[in-house]
Amino acid sequence: MASQCFASTLAAAPVARLARRSRAPLAAPRPSRRSLTIAAASATEKDDEALASESAGAKKRDEESKAAGIQERRPPRGGEAPPPGKWEWTLNWDPVVYDEVNAAPLTAPTEAELDAAGCVIGSCPRTPSDVDRLIDEGGVEAIICLQCELCHGALMIDWEPIRARALERGVPIVRVSVRDFDRLDQAKMLPEMVRKLALFRAMGKRTYVHCTAGINRASLTVLGYLTFVEGMTYDQALAIVRESRPQANPYAVSWEIARERLLAGRTEDVYLYTQVELGGNSIEEGGDWIKRDLESASIGVIQSIFNRGVEADLSFTAALTDMCAAAIKAGGK
Repeated sequence: MASQCFASTLAAAPVARLARRSRAPLAAPRPSRRSLTIAAASATEKDDEALASESAGAKKRDEESKAAGIQERRPPRGGEAPPPGKWEWTLNWDPVVYDEVNAAPLTAPTEAELDAAGCVIGSCPRTPSDVDRLIDEGGVEAIICLQCELCHGALMIDWEPIRARALERGVPIVRVSVRDFDRLDQAKMLPEMVRKLALFRAMGKRTYVHCTAGINRASLTVLGYLTFVEGMTYDQALAIVRESRPQANPYAVSWEIARERLLAGRTEDVYLYTQVELGGNSIEEGGDWIKRDLESASIGVIQSIFNRGVEADLSFTAALTDMCAAAIKAGGK
């Protein structure tokens, strides 16, 4: 009976909304919560200016950090800290460390825990020698660059020599072009950002995730990984990211939009997950069991999307590796 109630609640919601709309008098439509969210996330001309200029970008980051109440409680654990009171480029990074059993941040990690961290958030390398430092000092084994062309132009970064140095050192490096300060673009690209990180982590690589400053896009990627792949709640993941990288300021609205899109059209999947994977409804536990079951199932469905995607990516990577090995072998004959 509880299962039928749960299923009817899911199925009836859009029908009920449609019925309410059909009875409403003709009038100017009120903006939906989703349209208001998207409007708030839209990029502005000021955002474009911040993208194209290092100084304007630094000012924009400072304004957003202050508005979000972000305070740097300590300097980065690796590299050089920016000058006090302002953002200025330096190569700096922080390993993402947490209690995996309890999905909780570690406030005083040991050196061994820092060295064992699978993800590292930091600022952008600007030269091949910066790549060497990340590998030699940071123990980096894979790199994900989230900068777009405008970011590279603002900091006068030549991407190809950086990419070449990483490959020379045996470190795989990929670039996912994402616009800084653009919440909608970050929402659109977040699944791709997370999937690349999930692939490298599945390969056992200590992965360096960087945008320009290691404040917004890189922290959003790790936040997405912890929630979409590791199955943490948003609050758990945000606490870990902010404890690991105190200046981190991921856009919550980008995460929310991306998550909503991942679940769009998956009502049946979510319901089946509660019944099959979770073993039925948790009504006996009391409280708002529908909300609780929906949340648990939604997390599980998203995890399965990324897990299967990573399986496909690993298969594709293995195929490319085998092809290269076969070509080298054939060339040596």
